[in-house]
Amino acid sequence: MSEVEYTLGAQCGVTFAGIKAASLFSVKRCEAPKLKNYARHFSGKGIYFEKLKDGGDRILLYVYNKKQLESILFNRTNKRFLSGEGYEYSSCEEAISQLKLKIQGENFPHEVGVFLDYPLEDVKGFIADPSGGVCICGYWKVYSGAEEKALKFRRFDCCSRCILSKLREGKQLCEIFK
Repeated sequence: MSEVEYTLGAQCGVTFAGIKAASLFSVKRCEAPKLKNYARHFSGKGIYFEKLKDGGDRILLYVYNKKQLESILFNRTNKRFLSGEGYEYSSCEEAISQLKLKIQGENFPHEVGVFLDYPLEDVKGFIADPSGGVCICGYWKVYSGAEEKALKFRRFDCCSRCILSKLREGKQLCEIFK
């Protein structure tokens, strides 16, 4: 197993498994060409890879399940929130393009949490006060509903452990997610 395959399984496995709509990870520029086969394989399953930022020796990639992301982005409350953050879109691709522009700017767009399937109350909590009022930290900072989200984090952890175990056994990521 390559370092890229392991990183992809560790960082995006929950998205490939369908229990989280999207993931964000960075990869060394020299390793990026190795992702083409994975991108091709997963696009057949409705999961797409998008380069958000090219930062010299590393590339920031966004991996998302299009159907799940559409449900999130077109949820009335989320869409209203994102509109307040300057997003106007009629498709996932338009919204991702706008996110990409913001990520390349000087100030990191913390509303990216919506695109990563984080609950809106936690995204808003982080934007309002990144260090205050945090109940628990896991895949994101949680500001309310700690018990429910801790269960979700455990589910993500279990999924990731299973994927990484299969990779260590010699299975390939595309084989795990046929």
